[in-house]
Amino acid sequence: MTSFIRLLSTACLVFMVSLASSGQNPSVIGLSANSGSTVGLLDRYGRPAPDSRGWTDPALNHNRLLIADGTYQQIGTYKVKGSQYLFGQRHEGDLFSAKEKAWNIFISYNTYNQELEFYSNSNPEQPLVKEPGNLDSFIIHANTGAGIVNAMKFVYGSVLGTKEKYYYQELYKGNRFSLYKRYKSDLGYVSTNYADADLRQFDLAYEYYYTDSQGKGVKKIKPNSASVIKEFQEIKGLSGIVSNEDFQDNSEAAIRRAFEYLNK
Repeated sequence: MTSFIRLLSTACLVFMVSLASSGQNPSVIGLSANSGSTVGLLDRYGRPAPDSRGWTDPALNHNRLLIADGTYQQIGTYKVKGSQYLFGQRHEGDLFSAKEKAWNIFISYNTYNQELEFYSNSNPEQPLVKEPGNLDSFIIHANTGAGIVNAMKFVYGSVLGTKEKYYYQELYKGNRFSLYKRYKSDLGYVSTNYADADLRQFDLAYEYYYTDSQGKGVKKIKPNSASVIKEFQEIKGLSGIVSNEDFQDNSEAAIRRAFEYLNK
């Protein structure tokens, strides 16, 4: 058995060297559970690719693919991979404020500076910009071709009772408890880059928050069973609704299901 394992390891090493010498990249970009694939792909070290272990956020997957394709945009002195825009630019949507409303226009949500760019008949090529706080909310319409399975509604922080200058995606609106997700991009270093000092990438991240109609403001919550059960320990029966396995399989579906129960 030991000899067989050694032989197998040697064969794998020869195969990897062969790929490298032929100019092929042995690493594979994993497809997430969102793609419908049931086959876990491996990275260049033979480990499961990060987005093949279960559900991952579609917007994060979209940005990872942009980073992986090798193209970049010039921002000041930096060459930046990825995109600061959620699912890229120019998605059909609606925007709302106390003074104006617009339907079925093209919008781009900048997760780096929380600005919303929009196009209309009067400005079809050059976008106008709404700075953070200029809008109460906006909606990005569903677009399966871009990976947006359902419409995404975002509400500005002040509308929810927080001073944080961010938009929050409404995941579940309950009669008491409501669930939100907040996206944010940062300009980070490229971990695989050792030569180009001007190379950067947009790192997209998100956090979950909730509101309670009987309380004030917006509170952060971690998407795992222990945190959810502890946060709402006064609600009986919740521990029978959420489990570690549910959160490992699909953390967002699990936390949504918890909030549905909380509002019964």
